[in-house]
Amino acid sequence: MKRNWMYLILIVLAGAAGAVLRGSSLLYGCEPETGLPVPGYLPATALIVLTVCAIVLFAVLSRMWFGKVDGCQFEQLFSGMGKVAGVLCAIAAIGMILFSALSVLRLPEHLLEQTVDLNGSLMYPSALIVAAVAVLWVLALCSGISLLLAAAAQLRGAEVNRRTGIYFTVPMFWCCLDLIMLYHENSGNPVTSQYSYALLLVIAVMTAFYSIGGFLFAAKGSAARFFASVGVALYLACVHVGGTAASCLLSGDGFYSQLGVTGTMRLAVYACTAVYLLVYLVHALHRVPGIKAAPEPAEQEQAE
Repeated sequence: MKRNWMYLILIVLAGAAGAVLRGSSLLYGCEPETGLPVPGYLPATALIVLTVCAIVLFAVLSRMWFGKVDGCQFEQLFSGMGKVAGVLCAIAAIGMILFSALSVLRLPEHLLEQTVDLNGSLMYPSALIVAAVAVLWVLALCSGISLLLAAAAQLRGAEVNRRTGIYFTVPMFWCCLDLIMLYHENSGNPVTSQYSYALLLVIAVMTAFYSIGGFLFAAKGSAARFFASVGVALYLACVHVGGTAASCLLSGDGFYSQLGVTGTMRLAVYACTAVYLLVYLVHALHRVPGIKAAPEPAEQEQAE
């Protein structure tokens, strides 16, 4: 039991250290005149090392500590949330809905940030980009609604079925499109450190929801993959969301001046998503000790 909660403590400690390093890198790791990274800046290098070690560590620990319950059912790992956990999930989902709805209403401002000034001549976003931006935030809104429905089902104690898996599939499509849009927005940016952690966060969140939904669509759900992906997602949320927020607050420039409307709304939505995943992780860590290990194939054949 203590070993399970040690996993959560490691995520918190690594995430806190990563947030400090990320905030320091954003504040002092770039040259004011050019915006290029300061060569040999130690916190930026330390953050890269920490991130690689954290990803490997959570993958290895998940296999060692939780691989024994691979093959368990969705009901065994996630069902039976108490009212507190269900309400926290609902609040996080409502936060996603509110920020996404605000983004839909502020769509012209998002599109304005897609406009490029090329030697005094404005290049407006194409119809494809306009449609992609609109669909992105509508999908984020639908993701919040889906996760709210999942939280409501948990609170009601509703029967788990394939529709429950769809609730966790919608956020995957949102993350897939956001990954493309993030690359589009930053493809011309030579400073990869400014957006690389955001890219990793989107990939980790997408994998986390895939792992949750996989228990309902796969013949054998992978508990190890769930714990690894959620652990990495929460670590990267601390690094990206926490570090970026700290740098904006300490610099005194504010979120909109540094991140713009798109960056600020994206930060807020992923912060709510991280809270949602954290509740699922804590609940799963509480349930693991009561789950019997899945039988080995040879043992299963002998029993039959």
